[in-house]
Amino acid sequence: MKQAFAAGVMTLAMLGAGGTAAQESVGARGTWGAPAHAPGAFHNMEELFPSRRIAPAAAPLALKAPAGPLAFTYEYQGKTKTLEDFAADTRTSGLLILHGDQILHERYYMGAAPDSRFISFSVGKSFVSTLIGIALAEGKIGSLDDRMIDYLPDLKGGAYETTTIKDVLEMSSGTAFDEEYTDARSGIAGFLGLFDANQGGLYDYSRQFRSARAPGSRFNYASADTEILGALLAKATGARPADYMAEKLWQPMGAEAEARWILDQPGDAGREVAAGGLLIRLRDYARFGYLAAHDGAVGDRQVLPTGWIALATQPQRPQVQYGKLGDGPLGYGYQWWLIPGPDRAFTGEGIYGQFLMVNPELDLVVVKTSAWTAAWDDPMALETFAMFDALGAQVRAGKR
Repeated sequence: MKQAFAAGVMTLAMLGAGGTAAQESVGARGTWGAPAHAPGAFHNMEELFPSRRIAPAAAPLALKAPAGPLAFTYEYQGKTKTLEDFAADTRTSGLLILHGDQILHERYYMGAAPDSRFISFSVGKSFVSTLIGIALAEGKIGSLDDRMIDYLPDLKGGAYETTTIKDVLEMSSGTAFDEEYTDARSGIAGFLGLFDANQGGLYDYSRQFRSARAPGSRFNYASADTEILGALLAKATGARPADYMAEKLWQPMGAEAEARWILDQPGDAGREVAAGGLLIRLRDYARFGYLAAHDGAVGDRQVLPTGWIALATQPQRPQVQYGKLGDGPLGYGYQWWLIPGPDRAFTGEGIYGQFLMVNPELDLVVVKTSAWTAAWDDPMALETFAMFDALGAQVRAGKR
């Protein structure tokens, strides 16, 4: 697994040449992703960037408190490790394990606490695709086979002029945007510079890339795709994405706390950063995972369109099948990473080690927030998946 397994936002300080002017324009904000600052910054982002409120439910979905310490260990590289070992060795800031409505484990590190709102980075992409599914069911979007330009005429002349909504959901738009975090000239580097400057323009930047290949022909992870989806959501529904999320998802699913959505500039003109700008408490990430594990239902209330989660979490075309993404065994759905195996588990992933793993077969959800020292860390990612596998095996065996 390489850096293409995640996307979102990172500090300009890690990009090298080209970031100086933007950094100077925002002062200290330009270093929030540096290793010394990230552990605190990642659960205090609303103090650094403007954001829009997402109001919680009047009656939250009740989760049962842990009955006691979780008796769980796993084997990794010849060592028997506990969850505390895992947290320390993978720079975890928050870890919550949910089985059904029972919290099995909940811990906070690096100065975080239960009331901390953690930055989603690209875990937020899975929320955006879910909102697209709701808009589709409401008839705000006609079909996933519709062309993006039919909703957003200003896409004319760029890569998205000929793409369908499905192409973009599958990260197969054909855009020349590249998600290379170590290249200061990459598409994501320019995106991050605009994000950090906080003067708007993320959508316009994302839509101006030309095509590099035919839409639907190849998987190419691009945060630009999700920015385009955010604009589609706003145009199709006539609502700001944060408001739409509050009404259609956050309140109906029983969120306990207010969430926030980072804007690309202050004030009413600010657009929600669709590529990864959500700020959410750990338990509410878990509630969203619970919703996904239960086919979009909470009790007898069907919050999401029946069958949407199954559709969004299976690979549908050749370029997004398991093991065909270019590196590693995962597949891709509609802004969800798909884990191979009989359980058909899936996960949202974000840079610096953010994970929302959902296993519907086992009714299991794991939320892990982190402050890795680099945008992506292969050893920490591999250990995270090893822990997921071992936990799933223990739950399957009925030991918890």
